[in-house]
Amino acid sequence: MDTPVAEIESTEDAITGVRLADGQVVPRAVIAVATTMLARTDGLAALGLPMEDLPHGMGRRFVTGPAGTTSVRGVWVAGNATDLTAQVGAAAAAGALAGAHMNADLATADTAAALAASRRGDAAA
Repeated sequence: MDTPVAEIESTEDAITGVRLADGQVVPRAVIAVATTMLARTDGLAALGLPMEDLPHGMGRRFVTGPAGTTSVRGVWVAGNATDLTAQVGAAAAAGALAGAHMNADLATADTAAALAASRRGDAAA
């Protein structure tokens, strides 16, 4: 049925049906509603991070790789910005994983810089 819902019919203590835009009332005792979820993107537009629509109008999220990596070097995204259904524990774990990978990336960069300086004979190495 593709007729839009106009309102929910109810008594003082129960749902009784759904009134459609054409006036027809479809009896119902329970109604399930799907929401659209959106990642919080305020202030991130300038980074140019790609986003994608989820199936069935479920929402929009940042496109990420393993551990929240993005196509912008040095930028990771975690939590509900990548997995819109993640609850607090999963979102926190994703943040911890992204943080560990950021640390590893920084440590690798520091090591590469120290090796390059050593090869050049820099005293600061």
